[in-house]
Amino acid sequence: MNVESKRIKHSFIIGNKLLNYMEQRQKKEQQEKCGGVNDADDYDYISQMSPFELSAYRIAKSHLGTSFNLKKSNGFLKWISAKK
Repeated sequence: MNVESKRIKHSFIIGNKLLNYMEQRQKKEQQEKCGGVNDADDYDYISQMSPFELSAYRIAKSHLGTSFNLKKSNGFLKWISAKK
């Protein structure tokens, strides 16, 4: 393998690592924006919330901790039934 081929291969590997890093960072930022939500429906629901609803969601999540379940909340259940 000549020097130029090695440089191209090295550039390709670095480019892929950078792209993977950027994708992971973007996913992490989206999750942080929605409070660590991974599911697409959860993300869509939280994204459409009004500022008041978003504030209530954050308060409920912080006060209830692990016992809070977005998928069982009244607002989410209404939204998901209207979506279908």
